Amino acid sequence: MAFLRSQLDRDRGILFLLILIALLLAAPILTYPMGRDQGMYANIGQSILNGGLPFIDMWDIKPPVIYYIYAIAIDLFGATPSAIRLIDLITVPITMIALYGITRRLSDRRWIAIFAVILFPVFYFTETFASLSQNDAVVTLPMSLAVWCVVIIWDQPQGGRWAMIGAVCAGGLCALTLWFKHYNALFVAALVIVHGLRRWPRFPVREAIAFAVGGLPIGLIPLIYFLQTGVLEEILIVAQGTAQYNAQALTSLEAFVTQMSSYVLYRWQHWGIVIVLSAIGLVVIVWTQALRRWAIVIVWLVAGLLFVIVQAKGFDTHWIPMLPPLCLLGAVGLERLLRGRPILIPVILIMLLYGVLAKDTVIRAFPYLTGQISQVDYFRQFQGNDLKPWESLQVVRFLNRRTTPGDTLYVWGFRPEIYFLSGLRPATRFQAQFMLVGEYYPPEWKQENVDLLWAAMPPYVLVLQADYMPWVTGSNDDSATLLTYYKPLEDWLIANYERGQTIGDFLIWKRKF
Repeated sequence: MAFLRSQLDRDRGILFLLILIALLLAAPILTYPMGRDQGMYANIGQSILNGGLPFIDMWDIKPPVIYYIYAIAIDLFGATPSAIRLIDLITVPITMIALYGITRRLSDRRWIAIFAVILFPVFYFTETFASLSQNDAVVTLPMSLAVWCVVIIWDQPQGGRWAMIGAVCAGGLCALTLWFKHYNALFVAALVIVHGLRRWPRFPVREAIAFAVGGLPIGLIPLIYFLQTGVLEEILIVAQGTAQYNAQALTSLEAFVTQMSSYVLYRWQHWGIVIVLSAIGLVVIVWTQALRRWAIVIVWLVAGLLFVIVQAKGFDTHWIPMLPPLCLLGAVGLERLLRGRPILIPVILIMLLYGVLAKDTVIRAFPYLTGQISQVDYFRQFQGNDLKPWESLQVVRFLNRRTTPGDTLYVWGFRPEIYFLSGLRPATRFQAQFMLVGEYYPPEWKQENVDLLWAAMPPYVLVLQADYMPWVTGSNDDSATLLTYYKPLEDWLIANYERGQTIGDFLIWKRKF
């Protein structure tokens, strides 16, 4: 018993140290600029804190759980970009604990657990500023916890007390995962199938009931609430629009390959090492006849790949749910490659991995943190397509000098982070342009938007140019050109505003009176 206690203490000490190192190296993400999606989520989170409802009072296309997570972060830590980045710094350590627990259940090789817990934060925190704090990134936490619950169940007698508790927890976590995105049903189905096969030939009836008991409240209670408040109707519009939106790349094999090719190349450049290691790990698992035990991780990875394929976009964020199983399999491959080597070799490798993380975070932020460069110059290191954070920062400073708290703002384009960063309220619930120009959403929203603007009359309107986003708008035109097709909005703008300063891609219109 004393030996087991000492082993547990040693495991906790190693895990605590690895988490501490990861957090210290990842802390500079608190200085990162916001991306588009983070701006959308934050605006809806603030609306929720002010008594509003997602979609009804502020619109976006994601399922609602991420908005409530943002609302909690803003409520606890303040309406700042750092509060949003703290979401990652809170969820990743818990995910690391879950990955450590999974590997210790699936293998008696401690180094596999250590490598898994190192690989995950290194590859997670080296994602782009626009990919962090994302819906598809945060969901890796409930996914990892759900898998941990399932592998704990396997070590318990079927229908036993701890197996039932684990099934209840797994059910609740799977239901929560579905609230992040309905495509995560692929992950839930994978877990259910693998667990059923694991218990075969005796079907785990009691565990299935416990799974449902855990999942139904988390699935049904919010559903009933959203039904009563009218949010569900908007969610269904989202689902329909998103399906048509994703179908753009499914019209032909050529369209699919064209859409996915550049993203696949980027993902290989970023994840190439862990992909190769996971392939080695898979070979090791098959060779050592451990496939039955590790099947849950392999199927998890397959579900993650299908998650990318069915969305048919290949966006950076869509790949992140694959990262936990990739790191688990990669840890198996890495451990086998280093087995029997002098301890100095894995230590050097660990230092190199942490060095990669430090290069992308600490070293990049150091000149800014030490006052050697300005925030504008620091932000010039970050860019996502047409999104240039240094321009956003300059626009926000421009607005803050000329507006007062409580004023509204209207942005014609897809730059919702401007609202959050400036502290100005969106003049309408449509905080981006794509739901007003695409073919996927109700045409009456266009008139609703203009009617709200006539009532709000914000002191400034921002119109974006050179923001070509056919994958979002369904058009090859930028927002400034799309405005000319939206005559009621263009007429309202010309009648009440005059063109003023231009900052980067932002055309700034000031109210005439």
